[in-house]
Amino acid sequence: MNTEPPVGDDLQRMLVSMKQNVLERATPRPKRRGRRAGIAIGIVGVLLLGAAGGGVALGLIPTSLTADPAPTATTTPEPTQTETPSGAPVIGRPTPTPTPTPTSTRPPYSLSDPGTWTISGDEVGPIALGGQDAVETDDLMGVFTADTGCLNPNVTFWRPVDPAAPGLTVVRADDGTVQSIEIGNGAQDEGTHGPTTVQGIGVGSTLAEVRAAFPDARYTEPQPGNDTDAVPSESPYGGWTTTINGVYVSFRVPPVDEEQRVDGVWVSTTDQDPPTEFCG
Repeated sequence: MNTEPPVGDDLQRMLVSMKQNVLERATPRPKRRGRRAGIAIGIVGVLLLGAAGGGVALGLIPTSLTADPAPTATTTPEPTQTETPSGAPVIGRPTPTPTPTPTSTRPPYSLSDPGTWTISGDEVGPIALGGQDAVETDDLMGVFTADTGCLNPNVTFWRPVDPAAPGLTVVRADDGTVQSIEIGNGAQDEGTHGPTTVQGIGVGSTLAEVRAAFPDARYTEPQPGNDTDAVPSESPYGGWTTTINGVYVSFRVPPVDEEQRVDGVWVSTTDQDPPTEFCG
């Protein structure tokens, strides 16, 4: 059974049919036509109004159809990009760690100032051990003067122009390369403008300073057969020897006295102690 209310033409036909049925039933007799006609017209009007009202109430009579609003496209707002001020940290990104700039333990040396030279083992200032003597010592001109009066042709004494600077003794190998260098000529007060190690140890340093800077240094003397088992004594040739960059470095402090100062530094690729005599 169709329970849907009539609409459109079906509704109109239903209303006409209802009107006809009412009019047929209300056909007046000749004598009473006027009254019954009025009644019939009133009834029809009421029915029409009732039908119309009921149709509207039941949805039988279509009202003005209102189209559903067209769907509006929903737009998703794009995230607002916030500019990061210059220099401000960026969130979500690792902050780079600045690389520290290495600092030099010694200032650059000056050829004219032996006090700025470093004893690095394989070098003493501008002189590189293992290099040809003529090449390595030509920079000394003007700061030192060469003394070639030694009977040993492989030894040259370099006298400082500055009396506060220590003298240098350069020993060559037979092939003319620099084999050993001694800084100082036995005077403890020559260390004012002399070369030093990175730790600042050189001619004029105390024995206590030497041993604090080089705990592995051991006492040695240049006596045959006694280099490895020497003990501190009053020998004028004793010193405290270590190695720097694989090269022997010996701080000559002859007397056994913590307050005594270094009077010479021996640097050699072959010998841990200087000879007792260079020209003999």
